[in-house]
Amino acid sequence: MAALRTALATAVVAGLALVAALSGCAAAAAPTGPRFVTPPLIRFSSVLWPVPLQLVGAQPGARLRITASLTSSRGTWTSGATYEVGGDGTIDFAHDRPQLAPFTQPDSAGLFWSLRGPSLGPEALVQQWMRDTSPVTLTASDGDRIVARRTFELQGLASTSHTAAVYTHDLAPEGVGSQPPPHETHEDEQIGTFWSAASVERPTGPAVLMFDDPSPGASSAFTAPVLSQFGASVFVIPVSSSDGVHVSTVIDSGTVAAVLDWLDHRTGVDARHVFAFGTGAAEQLAVWAATMFPRQLHGVFAGGGASALLCLAGSSASPVFAGSVGLSCEREPGPATTPPSIQEVAGPVVLACGRDDEVFPPACDDLRSLAHTRTLRAGDQLLVGSGAAHAVTVPPGLPIALPSARGPSGADAESTQAARIAFWNAVGQQLLRAVLS
Repeated sequence: MAALRTALATAVVAGLALVAALSGCAAAAAPTGPRFVTPPLIRFSSVLWPVPLQLVGAQPGARLRITASLTSSRGTWTSGATYEVGGDGTIDFAHDRPQLAPFTQPDSAGLFWSLRGPSLGPEALVQQWMRDTSPVTLTASDGDRIVARRTFELQGLASTSHTAAVYTHDLAPEGVGSQPPPHETHEDEQIGTFWSAASVERPTGPAVLMFDDPSPGASSAFTAPVLSQFGASVFVIPVSSSDGVHVSTVIDSGTVAAVLDWLDHRTGVDARHVFAFGTGAAEQLAVWAATMFPRQLHGVFAGGGASALLCLAGSSASPVFAGSVGLSCEREPGPATTPPSIQEVAGPVVLACGRDDEVFPPACDDLRSLAHTRTLRAGDQLLVGSGAAHAVTVPPGLPIALPSARGPSGADAESTQAARIAFWNAVGQQLLRAVLS
């Protein structure tokens, strides 16, 4: 039964990568002549795994330039690659190697994630890639002659999400309205945001307690909708950071305990499968929560940051308090820092890092030390992205926080995109196993 479940989960991951995680529909291509084709029912969003994509009916041996373009009210994004048409008149983007391209390996999503355009602020990034529908046009040209053209409507995954603000009074047990609020507020304030994945077809599913990573593309506005597509509801506790390594937000353990109790009694949440999620500066908080609440948190997904609690930048103040007492913290990360033990985490631990992380260079060494505090168990993964930059936990396909070219650090966009796929495949597999359990 376990083997069957694993096989089924893997199959669903593949199906989700190709269909369920991708929304918005591409128009049907003409039945004859050179044309871009995808299998029936393939649907696209800006969060994009590689999918079957071909140009068929072209002149065998021709050398075609394939360009991608997107124009919106915020500017224009473009990308391009050159391919040689095969003897059967086909370019198979999933299997054919490009020339003169920003990526070197076969990749049917390459022309999408390699789009480059104007620099946008955080809110504009969210609106552009997660809320709006972005029409990306692929054009095949033989010199000055256009051979084929097709527009793909990339729908933002957040456009259909169901969210609700959660306030201090919401965390009080039902019927105990006079209970004091968590320690650090003393007033009725917003504690976080809840993304519900419950539906008629799937009334109960796993949940993720997310400590938000404020860095571009990795914030909850990008990651929570993807987790919801995998069937998990998400409770987001906001976190801020000025340098991408230290947090500048103070969390109270009583608040986290109250959130977990709230999730435990939430209709639609399978309390057996609640995972902690934290990347970048927020990774330390997710690891802390998983070790602090091992009976309520089943597993942890983390990457790109320090595993031990780091003091607030430039001070000795802790980012986590238990009542009025700050927990022990390290002034700066380093080889002498002792990682917390994650041995008691009952479920899977998925850790990811970029070997060429320029924001937190010791990220991979830090995660290896953390992984060594635990006996390897089913579902555990330590994903080290060779050539990958810092932003390995941004959802795949998004043209955000990617190196523009291989620089002194050695990081490149293609390796970073591959690391993103590996991380999200691992996270999706564990969430889908929880859905099916």
